[in-house]
Amino acid sequence: MESGQKVTVSVANRTIVRAILWVVAAILIYRFIGQISHVLTLILAAIFLALALNPVVAWIRRRLHIDSRIRATAVAYLLVVVFLSAFVALIVPPLVRQTRDFIKDVPTTVENFQKQNSSLAAAAKRYNLDEKLSQAAKDFTSNYGNFGTTLLDTGRRVAEAVISFFVVLVLTFMMLVEGPRWLTWYLETLPEKQRSRHKKVLNRIYKAVSGFVNGQVILAAVAGFFAFIALEIASQILDVSVNAVALAGIVAVFGIIPLFGNPIAAAVVVLVSLLSSVSLGITMAIYFTIYFFIENHTFQPYIQARLNELSPLLVLISALVGVGFGGILGAIIAIPAASTVKIILEDQLLQRGINTSRSTRSASG
Repeated sequence: MESGQKVTVSVANRTIVRAILWVVAAILIYRFIGQISHVLTLILAAIFLALALNPVVAWIRRRLHIDSRIRATAVAYLLVVVFLSAFVALIVPPLVRQTRDFIKDVPTTVENFQKQNSSLAAAAKRYNLDEKLSQAAKDFTSNYGNFGTTLLDTGRRVAEAVISFFVVLVLTFMMLVEGPRWLTWYLETLPEKQRSRHKKVLNRIYKAVSGFVNGQVILAAVAGFFAFIALEIASQILDVSVNAVALAGIVAVFGIIPLFGNPIAAAVVVLVSLLSSVSLGITMAIYFTIYFFIENHTFQPYIQARLNELSPLLVLISALVGVGFGGILGAIIAIPAASTVKIILEDQLLQRGINTSRSTRSASG
């Protein structure tokens, strides 16, 4: 080709129109997913909750000799609702009361600090910070003195959370009841040669999801148990009154959230402990640092080693994407969802590899 020669590239009108349509379709799909992201999160949460509760339903049917799957599912649901109701009744009122008392006592706490002979109080007087601290304490109390009442008055978010919770419960119940029938119907629609392969893939997905959820529940229960012991011992030694059961329940519940649950739970417990005693807050901060270090290097890898289909990098990426997509609920379901996608992709790649090797052998023969 000569250096001065011009090259003309012609693009058919059909190709241009097709490219424009693909771009428009991608934009519309992106906006549509953004509009229904909350609904998709609820559906995915119901799917994975159903997979996690299915072993419980099966165990109840065996132990109680219940023939009807609907009745067994209802018994399992009753246990879950009782547990959640007891947890909320146990935790919410004490936390609201302790936080409100702390806010009301902020001016008194600042005044007592100013009367101390410590070097920090002397520095505050030296730099004329006493008046600013007193005014800030009064403003803080006046703005947040009705904590709890104001929180409950924001009925929109509370109503949305309650509605979402019951939607997930209803969807999960229906999936537990109808899921086995859907699975049987799906397998019957497949050819005989593909049925066994799809059944193995589905069984692998079921084990990965239920195993991950069960592993998280075990870790959360262990963390809550040891947090209760630590709170009881520390409060007795320091002579501080705290609701150890409620705080341990927070550790157990947030422990279900992968990666982010433990730091959130530790921050909440340390903050609530600081409301009662600075010494208790520091003690619990030291405890959580030591406990989570031991957990991350001992029984957490042991429990999750055979229950997770993902590498640590994929776990972190999945959790971050889940948080961005659906908040805390998205973080919970992101890792089992990513495990499901990985299992399906591995099956497809394996199947294509088998087909390629077969076609190569037939061509060489």
